[in-house]
Amino acid sequence: MSEKYCNTSSSNRMDNTSTYENGSSSNSSKNLQRQSRQVSEILFIGLVLIVALSVFLSSNVMLGAGNNNIDQLAYGVTSLPQPNDNSTLIKVRASNALFEPAAGLSNVFGPGGLFPFDNFNCADALTCGVSAGENAEFIGTFEKGNINNMTGYEATYTSPVTYGPHQIAGNEYKITLTDVNWNSPSSSLPTEQPQFAALTNNVGFDQVQHGASNVDRSDVPQLSNMAFLYGHAQVTDITNGNNTVVAEDVFTHVMVGHVMNEQTFYQDLRDEALSPNFVFLFAINIPDDTELPGVGSLTAEEAQGFTPLASDQSLDNSPPIDYPVSIPEPRDETMDEIEEPGAQSTTWPVANKEQPLLFNFLVYQDTNIKVQ
Repeated sequence: MSEKYCNTSSSNRMDNTSTYENGSSSNSSKNLQRQSRQVSEILFIGLVLIVALSVFLSSNVMLGAGNNNIDQLAYGVTSLPQPNDNSTLIKVRASNALFEPAAGLSNVFGPGGLFPFDNFNCADALTCGVSAGENAEFIGTFEKGNINNMTGYEATYTSPVTYGPHQIAGNEYKITLTDVNWNSPSSSLPTEQPQFAALTNNVGFDQVQHGASNVDRSDVPQLSNMAFLYGHAQVTDITNGNNTVVAEDVFTHVMVGHVMNEQTFYQDLRDEALSPNFVFLFAINIPDDTELPGVGSLTAEEAQGFTPLASDQSLDNSPPIDYPVSIPEPRDETMDEIEEPGAQSTTWPVANKEQPLLFNFLVYQDTNIKVQ
């Protein structure tokens, strides 16, 4: 060790040579060995401190200051993936549409309906329909709460029925969303906005609607919707590039979801799908004080009495829950009891005598959904 130390520079070699010559080589060798041991000890202690510091820093990087994952990592449990709070857009593309005659009990084109047609012989919201044309397509974007006004849709279809110059059998039409307001300024009889729609500015995600839930209507199958909207739309005749606006401001309602197994839902709160995902699209106006073929003129109350029917139990009954609901302890003090449900179902404001008669219920069968 002393020889190696002495070889580090020419001056050291010269000093050592003189020491040997002075007869002090033994003392010099001991001093050099002692210095070497001290250097080695210092290097070892420094190395230990560096390793300890790196372990401490890496642990802090993993845990993070004040991170809620500390307890999980301490027990060897990896952090669970968290929802992406920025995922506020759902983009939908659908095709293969059916033109439906009615929504449950509101039989419009079926037997005994407002405008009966021979090619509709039932009034089922899912199974009774005719093709809306080979080129029928829905393209839509849903933004939760429509905070940045990014919600919109365009839907095309070919009408299988004729009732007036605004809807002609064989003509192709395009429906375009114009706003997400509940009541139009030109509505003949505005109605109360349901609470679940008001809370999301009429554009919401993950909503159980219809059926036994009594949300909206009780006479159609219960749906689990990834997205829904309410608002108004423009209808344009695009046959052979015509592009003639036939209705400027009609009430519209769109849902993207599937039919649920209601027994499974109420038995163990599990969503069991009974169908693929569909796009359900309504575009409706029943003008009041306007002569309708075979019907005559209707008051606004009568015109809006089909959406839903006055006999629909959703208008007078809450969801199948016993109110008031007491939430077990421990909970936030503000959540200890819910006295009664908010307004979940209401009459749609579809009476507008400034717009033509229109009743479109389209169900797009082949649906592609993308969450962003």
